[in-house]
Amino acid sequence: MSKCFSFKALGAAALIGLSTIAMSAPAMAQSTSLSDILDRVRRDASEMSAENQARLRQFQQDRDSQADELASARSALAAAEARGRALSAEFDANEATLSDLQTQLDTEAGDFSELLGQFRTAAGATMPEIASSLSNFDYPGRVQGLADIAQARTLPTRADLDTLPNAILQEMIAQSEAKIFTATVANIGPNGENQDVELARVGVFTAATAEGSPRFVEVRTPDDGSEPFLRAFRKQPRGEYRASMGNVVKAIQAGSTEAVRGPVDPSKGDLFGILGDIPSWGDRLWNDGGWVGRIIILVLIPIGVILGLFKIVTLFLQGGAMRSTAKTKQGGSGNPLAKVFATYEEHKNDDLETLELKLDETILQETPGIERFNDIIKVLAAVAPLVGLLGTVIGMIITFTAITIYGAGDPQLMAGGISVALVTTVLGLLAAIPLILLHAVAAAMARGNQQLLDEQAAGLVAERAEQERRVVA
Repeated sequence: MSKCFSFKALGAAALIGLSTIAMSAPAMAQSTSLSDILDRVRRDASEMSAENQARLRQFQQDRDSQADELASARSALAAAEARGRALSAEFDANEATLSDLQTQLDTEAGDFSELLGQFRTAAGATMPEIASSLSNFDYPGRVQGLADIAQARTLPTRADLDTLPNAILQEMIAQSEAKIFTATVANIGPNGENQDVELARVGVFTAATAEGSPRFVEVRTPDDGSEPFLRAFRKQPRGEYRASMGNVVKAIQAGSTEAVRGPVDPSKGDLFGILGDIPSWGDRLWNDGGWVGRIIILVLIPIGVILGLFKIVTLFLQGGAMRSTAKTKQGGSGNPLAKVFATYEEHKNDDLETLELKLDETILQETPGIERFNDIIKVLAAVAPLVGLLGTVIGMIITFTAITIYGAGDPQLMAGGISVALVTTVLGLLAAIPLILLHAVAAAMARGNQQLLDEQAAGLVAERAEQERRVVA
């Protein structure tokens, strides 16, 4: 039906083309006859029909090939399903046989099966203790041996059952040992790498490096449940514990049987970790005080103490020089009293009132030099506790901010603000107390030197007045 429609369409197109050519050109100018055009149209239609036939044959071949593949896949699926049913039946049979064998095993094992259950329970409770023990790194392999026996599907032998009591007995013996062994410690190398080092072990409680200054180590168990490992404490305990452990290491190396006083951590590292986390006074004053504390430490205390000590030393030297001048009564410019005597020598022939005024003028000129820096020390002594109070207020603001955000359930969240408040208060008092004392000493020495000037000047005036009375008499 489609072929006929194609031929009719081609014929109609050909007739339309012929009629157009016939109308547009004279009959004499036509180079192609109608029969030639019709032949050409027929040849084109024949070629198109052959091409369509070739496409149809290719489509039929592809359809037959896909049908064969589908049949082959269905055959393979049927074979696989049959094999699956066979394997399922075999699995069910094996499962039934295994159940019968297990029942037979339980019947024949009797009390031994209960003993095996108790053994596995005891091994499960013992393995974590041994794995986290310092002795496990001195006597390795016990944990793995217990794990292999506890997880085995076969009945253990007598030798296998002896593994648990032997491991417990070894742990008991290790608790009474003090020895040196070699183990890998994490992050202990010069660049923070893992390194094999000699360790001195005191029972299963304390261990420290045996070379150089002792560094305490602990057993750490990763959160992912992997094997425990040794590592040095992030912050070591204070020097007294390390020095005491050094004596223990020397005694172990020397093979001494005498009793040696040394540190023992019954918590297996927890107490040493807490001791290492306790901040020193330097850390408290510098870090916990914040920027307010650093201002007190770097500005107020150094400036005030330096000025106070400088003033005390200069007043002491000045007082000694003035006392020497008081004995010799020699004028000069070396100290304030020498200048007073020089003024007296210069104006001793003037009238008494003029002499007295000149001496007072000289004393007034020297007084600022004697009292120089005393006011600064006094101001610093007064400002230090105020700066400490400022830090206290800032610390309380930090504390209340933490309470507002996180609540009061966790004291550690408030510890930072409280530390700032308390440490800055302490620093303010530590700065004010010595500065007040230094100012008191410097002020007393300045008054002493000032009093010496007044006494000597008054003596000179009195001596001159007595001379004038004698002349008049």
